[in-house]
Amino acid sequence: MSSDFGYVNARVRGMASRLLGPETYQAALAAEDFRGFTAVLGQSPYGHALEEAQAQGDGLRAVDRALAADFHATTRSMLGFSDGAPRRMIAALLRRYDLEDLKTVARAQHAGRDPSQLGEALTGAGELRPATIESLVAASDLPTAAQALSVTKHPLAQAFARAARDYASDHDLLAFELALDHAYFGLLAEAGRSGDTSETFRRHVEREIDAANLRTALKVAGRDIDAGALFVEGGREIKRDTFLQLAQAGLSGLSALSSGTFAPVAQAEDLAGAERAVRAALDEAARRAAIRDPLGIGVVIRYLRAKEAEAAKLRLLARGAYYRVPRGDLEKELGHA
Repeated sequence: MSSDFGYVNARVRGMASRLLGPETYQAALAAEDFRGFTAVLGQSPYGHALEEAQAQGDGLRAVDRALAADFHATTRSMLGFSDGAPRRMIAALLRRYDLEDLKTVARAQHAGRDPSQLGEALTGAGELRPATIESLVAASDLPTAAQALSVTKHPLAQAFARAARDYASDHDLLAFELALDHAYFGLLAEAGRSGDTSETFRRHVEREIDAANLRTALKVAGRDIDAGALFVEGGREIKRDTFLQLAQAGLSGLSALSSGTFAPVAQAEDLAGAERAVRAALDEAARRAAIRDPLGIGVVIRYLRAKEAEAAKLRLLARGAYYRVPRGDLEKELGHA
């Protein structure tokens, strides 16, 4: 393990060299069927993970298992070769995957999905251990899942328990998710204020909080809800008054984003377009962070976003091949992934 970002980033750049190039995506698009897609994936750096996943079953679930296993191995490796301040910053970044896994558990409970089909949708890329994830998946309801999580002393355990109690009475999934978002970004803001973090990390935290506030405002627009209570302090560009304006006006209020990181979002015509614009803005900010801070956390931030995007594209291509989506439609969706 190393507390030297020079060493850490050298390892991360080595991992980035294994990210898929355009030729792999083109080969996947050209595959005639799902078997052809898995053949392409099997020849990629995901080949070993896919082989192991297929030993447990075939089809889309095998692809999802392979992608999740690969991402889990990636984040475990990053934590394994880092120490000190670099490790603490990386761990704070990876906690977002715990947030997403907890939301996935809640969405499955809300939809009444079979828990046995949930495992492949969870990355386990944060602090949640496999045994904890198994307990969450096996839970009969969200309060029971909250009890399983509380045993681990996870930083989001208390927020999850409170949200689960509220959900048990109102079954409001959006309120549940927003409560978890609020707790997570509060923790991230606290990490950003730590004395051993860098300016690049702190600026990244501010952007993530700004993006969360922007997304939340658009989600709750038009709902009878106390939007002000959902605002997360710690951002830089999305101030409380802008947040409240967007929470009231929704898409018609995007003109308030006339400058700054999220200015392109103002051109969005619908919520899907706004989400794509937010992701693109964060991708561009990560790219710049890696350039400006080649010996700091910026390289890690950029790599994690690229790895996420790669997994999202592969899931999309897998489903396109499995359900025989026309290539033109798939190419269009791939551009949005």
